[in-house]
Amino acid sequence: MGPHAHKLSAYASQRLVSLFDMLSRKYAKLAELKNDKALKVTPDQMEADIISDDTSTELHIYTDFLRIVLEIINAILTYALPRNPEVVYAVLHRQEVFQPFKNHPRFNELLENIYTVLDFFNSRMDMQQLDGEWSVDKVLELINKNCRSWRGEGMKMFTQLRFTYEQESHPEEFFIPYAWRLILSRGFSFNPGAINLFPVEIHVDDSPSSEQKV
Repeated sequence: MGPHAHKLSAYASQRLVSLFDMLSRKYAKLAELKNDKALKVTPDQMEADIISDDTSTELHIYTDFLRIVLEIINAILTYALPRNPEVVYAVLHRQEVFQPFKNHPRFNELLENIYTVLDFFNSRMDMQQLDGEWSVDKVLELINKNCRSWRGEGMKMFTQLRFTYEQESHPEEFFIPYAWRLILSRGFSFNPGAINLFPVEIHVDDSPSSEQKV
């Protein structure tokens, strides 16, 4: 989807970078925990090995998560930068979150393009003779102006991410009862005793029956 993103909103762009920041914090904690476990000597070595294996597995998962987010950002900046000034702004605004991973062997290749973009726009900002501080509007104005002259020089092309939707073997087992639950909840009149797809609460009228006339 990254190469085809068009005019991503400010909120979506900021959330994308914030997602990377959140995942990176979790990754850093897991990496620190793994190092502490490796240095710590414990009488129960088997238990320590199990904990270490769990931490390593979780760390590997977060590594993959971080790579996916970086690949999405990288794809947007590589193939669709002129159409997404808000993404450029979000990356510029939070550029410090990428610094710890700049030389990381699992992430550095994906960050090369991001830093190529950062260097380009940071240099354009440094060349501006500006009185006072940079406002959001002024930064976006500069980004939009320089997006027109962006040629993507020095950007590396990576294989685009492709995701496929995998459907469950029998999706109707979930969706048919779910759809009928929605229909019943909207007040459509059905005989509850005749419903077999899912359990239905049948309300019993506890009011005293009227006396029979003689």
